[in-house]
Amino acid sequence: MTPLVSKQIPEISKAQNITEEQVKSNMLKETIDQEFTSLDDIAELCVTVATWKTNVLSGQSIIASHGWVME
Repeated sequence: MTPLVSKQIPEISKAQNITEEQVKSNMLKETIDQEFTSLDDIAELCVTVATWKTNVLSGQSIIASHGWVME
């Protein structure tokens, strides 16, 4: 949940004449748990990866999104 998404929800709600809850539901329908990724989710992931005792990672990307992507 970014500031941009937070700003878009009421705008989409007004433009489509649906509730903000319906907008959120539509945005999250393809996720595995119908949740936005939070800063706490990202922080937990960072702490977890930082504890891995390995030298094999060198610039890999990890997508932390509950399965949600912008289209």
